[in-house]
Amino acid sequence: MDLRQYYQNLISSSEATLNESLQKLDELAKVHAFTEDLLIWHEVVHTRVGATVVRYAAGEIQLSALSLAYGLYRQAFTSLRLSLELSLSAIFFSTNELEFREWEQGKRDIYWNQLVDVNPDTNNGIFSKRYAKAFFPELEDSVAEYNKLARNTYRDLSEFVHGNAYTWEMSTSSIGFDDALFHRWITNFGGVSRIISFGLTLRFLKSLERGEISSLKAHLQEYLGTIPAIREVIGGAL
Repeated sequence: MDLRQYYQNLISSSEATLNESLQKLDELAKVHAFTEDLLIWHEVVHTRVGATVVRYAAGEIQLSALSLAYGLYRQAFTSLRLSLELSLSAIFFSTNELEFREWEQGKRDIYWNQLVDVNPDTNNGIFSKRYAKAFFPELEDSVAEYNKLARNTYRDLSEFVHGNAYTWEMSTSSIGFDDALFHRWITNFGGVSRIISFGLTLRFLKSLERGEISSLKAHLQEYLGTIPAIREVIGGAL
């Protein structure tokens, strides 16, 4: 096949896939709205150590959604996992400036086991009772749920990142819309958005000014409005 024609065929397939993806506009709109919320978080915590990483995470979610829309599903899952890692890293770095400086200088990597404890009994990581006691004691009973959600979501996304066997059975080398993979990504995004929202709230909400909390009110109500302690803080900022 002529190389020019080869790439023109790929473009045509991509455009056809995009048109089908855009039939799911309501789902994609939620992704866009969450990205906007994440940028608001960046604005209100931008002076904290490592806060710029929140902005990187928002950009990665946008790239992930773009890959999803064009049917590049493995790339979409990979970028979604990176957005989760970056967001939780920003929280971790806010209390570990040395690690942030070393990461910024390219002298250290992001270690998932530092962010989320694979063994909750050791009481480490962002979603631990130790962390809650330090920054938002009223959420101490909620952290185990989000620690588990983070572990499970990361594991599912990692299946595609590492190219585990069954993920190849779910996809092909050709570009085309796949409803099952689209909705699997949407489900994982739902987990990622909840994890990030809770993590940022756990770490920062109690230290924000009333106006800053008000700017996040709609976001907090949508993602965490069922948690009484968070509702109380939101109400106090009105």
